[in-house]
Amino acid sequence: MDDDPRGWLFDATTTRGLVLAHRPRDHSAVHCVISDVVWHEVVGLLRWATADTGGASRLDSGRWWRLAAGCADLLRRLPGLSDELGEPWRTADLPPTARPSGGRPSGGRPSGGRPSATARVTATAERLTRLLRSAGPLPLAALAAEIDALGAAAISALADQTSWVVPGLP
Repeated sequence: MDDDPRGWLFDATTTRGLVLAHRPRDHSAVHCVISDVVWHEVVGLLRWATADTGGASRLDSGRWWRLAAGCADLLRRLPGLSDELGEPWRTADLPPTARPSGGRPSGGRPSGGRPSATARVTATAERLTRLLRSAGPLPLAALAAEIDALGAAAISALADQTSWVVPGLP
């Protein structure tokens, strides 16, 4: 599998294999179904994050909006799914090896030293892609941190595109 997600992320056979690779061994059907649903949705989020709109700002706005909404929808359901699996929900309750990396993206920095929103979407999508391509189960609370970061970056990218200004501010 090559490093460019566009080469494999939109291939149903490849992504199905990646989703199934996250199934926990020796667990109930409920565990397998929840794993499949969650990772299938991660694939969908990554497709929105990596889709090429050819620079059309109206398409980009729609893409960012759908990505943020998809992240929010999955985040809303994850605590209940985690409860169904009997997993701890708080990141602090996870073993240190299962906690999210918290890696910060670099490059693409606008003035002020902070990465651009688009660079943050790209960096977060790359981290989520690495999680998708790694085999085996991952606690949902750890996955939620990356999904939350992806949704936040998408909202920032959407906000960066708007020409709307808060009244009274320059």
